Amino acid sequence: SSDGAGALDQMSLEEVERVLIQKALARAGGNVSDAAKALGLSRSALYRRLKRHGL
Repeated sequence: SSDGAGALDQMSLEEVERVLIQKALARAGGNVSDAAKALGLSRSALYRRLKRHGL
């Protein structure tokens, strides 16, 4: 699909996580604290994942 999320069963866990993080950040208007809250992560945990995914 156009938002970068293909069929979930054809994606790796890493790819799914990356898409979910991107969507949460977009919904939060780029606010990392709000995106982390929506994902059930601490801000520092989300920052670690952002770095890992090169976001």
